[in-house]
Amino acid sequence: MDSFLTYVPLISVAIVAGLFVMALMNFSTIRKNMQMQIEQQMKSLKAQSEQQIYSRIMDARLKLESTETFTKMAEESPIFAERFTVVDSPDEYYIIVAFLDLFEFLFRLNKRDVIDIEIWSRWKGLAETIMTIPKFKRVWEKTKDVHAHEFRDFIDSL
Repeated sequence: MDSFLTYVPLISVAIVAGLFVMALMNFSTIRKNMQMQIEQQMKSLKAQSEQQIYSRIMDARLKLESTETFTKMAEESPIFAERFTVVDSPDEYYIIVAFLDLFEFLFRLNKRDVIDIEIWSRWKGLAETIMTIPKFKRVWEKTKDVHAHEFRDFIDSL
């Protein structure tokens, strides 16, 4: 019994040391989990901010382009004049371009895994449907060179 009592302090130290190591490991795991959550939240906030900014920019662009003043100036451009020939009015052109830009933005969000797959699926379906409209197809053919290559491939595959 005396020999056992001799080892009790050593056993106690070993148990305390083991508990301390386990606590450190748990702390490290908790810290990593918190860091991952913070990174995910930051990614989500960044995406939300980007979406809000893009939405405001698109709204402002459509309002500016839809003015009579801009349309008159645009008609002086050989590029715009040619693009307007594939639609019945400049307003149709502006709406089509806004849709195409929106699809490209959503396409980018999907590529970055920022948008829910079911939501992307619905938007992709809408893009497929809209691209059956002849005016959309004609505007696309006139403007696709300004879009990212990967997005051009996507729209052309619909």
